[in-house]
Amino acid sequence: MRHESSIWLILRKLRTPLIVLNLAHAIPVLLLTLVPGADGEGNPIHLSFFDAMYVVAYTATTIGFGEVPYAFTYPQRIILLITIYAAVPAWLYALGSIIALFQDKAFIHAIRMNTFRRKVRNLKQDFIIICGYTDAGRLLINKLNEDNLFRIIVIDKNADKIEALKSELYMPSIPAVVADASSTDVLKSAGVLSMHCKYLITLFDDDQTNLKISVRARILNKNLKIIARSGLKQGGENLTNIGVNHVIDIFLIIARRIDFALKSPYLFNLYSWMQGGNLHVSKTDILPSGKYIVCSGGRFGKTLKKTLDKNHMEYIFLDVNKKINEKVSSDQEFFLEAGIMNASCIIAGTNDDAINLSIVATARALKPDIFVIVRENELEERSLFSHLRADKIFMIDQIAALDAYNYIDRPMTYDFIDTISFFEKEKLIDTLQHITNRVNKRPDLLELAVNPNTMYALCDFLTHTPVTLGQIINNPYHNGIDLEIAVLGIKRKDGKFILMPEDKTPLQLNDHLLIATIQPSLKSFMTIVNHHHELYYVLHGVEEKTIYIPFTKRKIAV
Repeated sequence: MRHESSIWLILRKLRTPLIVLNLAHAIPVLLLTLVPGADGEGNPIHLSFFDAMYVVAYTATTIGFGEVPYAFTYPQRIILLITIYAAVPAWLYALGSIIALFQDKAFIHAIRMNTFRRKVRNLKQDFIIICGYTDAGRLLINKLNEDNLFRIIVIDKNADKIEALKSELYMPSIPAVVADASSTDVLKSAGVLSMHCKYLITLFDDDQTNLKISVRARILNKNLKIIARSGLKQGGENLTNIGVNHVIDIFLIIARRIDFALKSPYLFNLYSWMQGGNLHVSKTDILPSGKYIVCSGGRFGKTLKKTLDKNHMEYIFLDVNKKINEKVSSDQEFFLEAGIMNASCIIAGTNDDAINLSIVATARALKPDIFVIVRENELEERSLFSHLRADKIFMIDQIAALDAYNYIDRPMTYDFIDTISFFEKEKLIDTLQHITNRVNKRPDLLELAVNPNTMYALCDFLTHTPVTLGQIINNPYHNGIDLEIAVLGIKRKDGKFILMPEDKTPLQLNDHLLIATIQPSLKSFMTIVNHHHELYYVLHGVEEKTIYIPFTKRKIAV
């Protein structure tokens, strides 16, 4: 059934009702053509096949137009009686079968799968398969839709989630299907074998499901880039071992943020900006020294323990989940015994937002000025945590979505963060001030490729003329105004990463640029690098007197 067209599925499912209905019509038609009737003068006459079919058609459907072309004889009327008593039940049987068919879940699923396959086959541009329309999946789709670089395909076995996706009315439309993404046939139907399929992202909360999907996708397509979410250490290791290109480990990301914040608020600020924040260092970016109370168990708690040990912090772990039945999560005595009055920070990091809310509320009631860090598991709880004045809110799904987005759209952010994480405080301050002074405190972060598809004129010039970074972004129109663009890094074709390149750095074909900018300056930059005469004026300060034929060495005087 899996590869049949919709019409053949219907015909196959209705085979018996259609046979019965056809026989209920065919036999009376045959009999009417064989049994003689009489014309107006009593002469014998046989009905033609058309006349017989016409009579049976309105008789079987109980419409009844009369006896044509002449009044029927008694044998003919007997045949019509048989037709009525045979065809009416046949019609009822057929109609009942049709109604039952369109209520059959398996059939409906098959029809939807066929429609889904057809939509996927008709995609003629690069696309991404997202397995799991979770909160993280929805946030990722919104980010990717803004760029409009890839079409998106979604698989989730929860019908309510797929209906919610369809109600969003995304443009362009997103092919989506209710199915088990860990099924090989479903992955094939989603286009995992297509040359246009560039990424597969699995964002389910269940590590085993993500592992199954990743294994099958890797076997089906060796060149496919796979991004998978993991909440377990061994789960992440397994995903890496089977060839997953990027593992989203939420706990490690949060722990790294806290580690950066303990080292330097400027490092934390730069890292947070890479994942959707701004470059304004606020009081909440500066974690306090002193005793920390950590309300978290499992792997997240272990990861936090390593981070605090690494930074030589004093801490105490409270196993709140173990005491749930005793309702100690809201018991002030429990926190007083843990020494909350002498603590400077409390981390509410359980996997239950209700418990985390209770921890924050109790901590605030006992010590209003305590620094509060919260793990938010459900996006809709953000307003409640904000109402309780939590200082740092780590939203699990938002972190997962932005991490996946960075890997797809701007992977150089990882090179940038890995490099600056070793900077001293003064150099971090200089980096942050350079970006804010050059652009602003909330610039867009983009990765651009120096290739003929994106920078046509620049690539043409680079084949015969050296061009430096400063020539394009510093006073390009010779009016004393620089473009509001800060180049954070250049990645060469051989993989070499140049952090904060100098103005005299030469550009090369197939470079990748990580830039901070605003839209007007980005528009000017793209105009320069894609128009030959514009770029000539920027580089030489005068209008070009010749027409240069792109990617040749020929010039024509004008």
